[in-house]
Amino acid sequence: MRDVPCIESSSFLGRKTLRMLARDAKHPGAALVYWLGIAEPSHEANFFEATQKFGSLMQLVLPDERPGVFVNRSAVLAVQDFGVVKRLVFKDKSSLEVRYNGPSRDLCDA
Repeated sequence: MRDVPCIESSSFLGRKTLRMLARDAKHPGAALVYWLGIAEPSHEANFFEATQKFGSLMQLVLPDERPGVFVNRSAVLAVQDFGVVKRLVFKDKSSLEVRYNGPSRDLCDA
């Protein structure tokens, strides 16, 4: 079982844009790279280098308080606020729930 969030697939078409990075549970030093419109993640051998490679990302915690997802804020279309839990809706209509106690506007460029 992977230690990463479930991401809904979609048929988004467009240029390759980073959605988020997560640690690979099978190889903790590696990263799973999620792209807009692509259901299956690609793999980067070095998690730290991947976080540096993709520039400014938001580090967020999953609802069960597991850390380690780094989200590209510009890939977020909207945020649905459920109190401490926020659902990030990406531009390809996929979504990810995170634990964040601050305002929704902090999580989205819109």
